[in-house]
Amino acid sequence: MFTWIAHQFFTFINKNSLFKYPALKIFGLSFVVGLGLSLAIASCSPSNSVNAPIEKPQSSQLKVLKMGHQKGMALLNIIKAQGSLEKRLQPQGISVTWNEFSSTAPLLDAMGTGAIVFGGGGGTGSVFAQAGDKPFVRVAAGTGSTRGSAILVLENSPIKTLRDLKGQKVAFAKGSGQHYIIVRALKKVGLKFSDITPLYLTPAEALPAFERGDIDAWLIWDPYTAEAERKFRTRLLADNSTIFGNKAPLESPSFYYASPDFIRNYPDIVKIILQELEKAGTWSRNNYKDSAKLLSKLYKIDLSTMETVEKRGGQRQVLPVNDGVLSGLQRMADTFYELKVIPKKIDVKDKNYNWIPERKW
Repeated sequence: MFTWIAHQFFTFINKNSLFKYPALKIFGLSFVVGLGLSLAIASCSPSNSVNAPIEKPQSSQLKVLKMGHQKGMALLNIIKAQGSLEKRLQPQGISVTWNEFSSTAPLLDAMGTGAIVFGGGGGTGSVFAQAGDKPFVRVAAGTGSTRGSAILVLENSPIKTLRDLKGQKVAFAKGSGQHYIIVRALKKVGLKFSDITPLYLTPAEALPAFERGDIDAWLIWDPYTAEAERKFRTRLLADNSTIFGNKAPLESPSFYYASPDFIRNYPDIVKIILQELEKAGTWSRNNYKDSAKLLSKLYKIDLSTMETVEKRGGQRQVLPVNDGVLSGLQRMADTFYELKVIPKKIDVKDKNYNWIPERKW
């Protein structure tokens, strides 16, 4: 674009007698150079900043809302199954699409490419993504079960305590909340991350490996925890309440994420999504058996298993992003940096990665 402007301007200068004087011609050339520098600087502005100028302020311009979800983020799955978001946005002419992900890391990768604009998952994935300079924004935090995240071993395993994990093969999804849980669990008993052999497996990969005995311990979250407990003879080695105590709900919270462009351009739609998530949280707390029926169909998981999951689902609150929820995340980020799991030290309170509205939605 700058090349075209420059060409037009030089043509104008050469044809116009006004610019026959050298001083005026130098002024014209200076104007073009200044314009070019301005355009170059503008093009280098940070793409993740949620404070950048709004490009498409009207929600009516949005035609398709691309949502991401994963098993374990119950409220997203409830509004998907109930179709509440579709009903809410239909009057505005907005349709909704859903893409499922195995864990938070690939979900945020997809957000960076524009495949989705809103989703949810563990806070750990956002630490990895921020350390990798990927574009996303934390828009709200979620509290859930303090029992759903667990370290499981087979019933006949010689592993009896966390200390027995030394030298063992331990499976978990890289960049998931369980990645952080195992680090803290080992530290609790005086072990280092290097004392185990980590196997980075998705839940679908780890389930058959766990059954075969190819892995010694498995870190997993509900509904996979409850499903493994139902299918196999397992023993609970520890869970997040064992490791974090009464700080468990906020020490490793889940988050709801949006792309920076989506936050800048459609904050009203973000608020609608969060309102529907809050309604789903209230409904699931008060109707856990109905919630279990709905999710068992969606997950294709036995109803009794889902009732176990929903019974221990916790408060399922949707909270604004604040210092309280980010403090635990910062401890996580610092731990990973010290272990050289992430390449650089990050500030999780960086305003470009967090949406803090003036008032709750």
